[in-house]
Amino acid sequence: MAYVMALQQGWPTDNLKFKVNNDIRGLLDSVNDGSTSAFMWEWFTTKPFVDAGEARFIGSVPTPWPSWLIAAHPERAKSSDAKAFLDGLTTFVNGFDSEESRSTKNVAFIEEKFGYPREDIEAWLKTVKYPQSCSEIPTTVISDTLSVLEKAGVVKQPEGGFNVDDFVNKEVVSLT
Repeated sequence: MAYVMALQQGWPTDNLKFKVNNDIRGLLDSVNDGSTSAFMWEWFTTKPFVDAGEARFIGSVPTPWPSWLIAAHPERAKSSDAKAFLDGLTTFVNGFDSEESRSTKNVAFIEEKFGYPREDIEAWLKTVKYPQSCSEIPTTVISDTLSVLEKAGVVKQPEGGFNVDDFVNKEVVSLT
């Protein structure tokens, strides 16, 4: 995400330096001891630390891609197993995403499991969007992600460009 922010701001990306701090606690400790200037982390999981005065919120950089995707090794995951998993996940996600669940059991579950304040959970749930089908991927998700990763120097575009079809198993998912 630091590359994404740099690209959005028009900053050079060839000299970015990163320190691995392992987890949220390592990040918080490193900004507070001065060994890290800043870090990027999901807002609602960071908010309790901001509320407690352990960190300060200075801005937001929305991701240009979905926060969650599922990947599997093409030689290790049987297409039928992956398809069955995604079909089951779609059923679960659609149930979790229902208006009733968002206002009742989801809030109670997250509050109990993670200890977040109810008002933070309700605010977060208003921002989260889920796909209607976990077996469909918008083509732009893959092409936009590859574009950012290429600009950041993480991947190199092959001669003739990327073929988005090379990044999905069409026996499992479809591009939309």
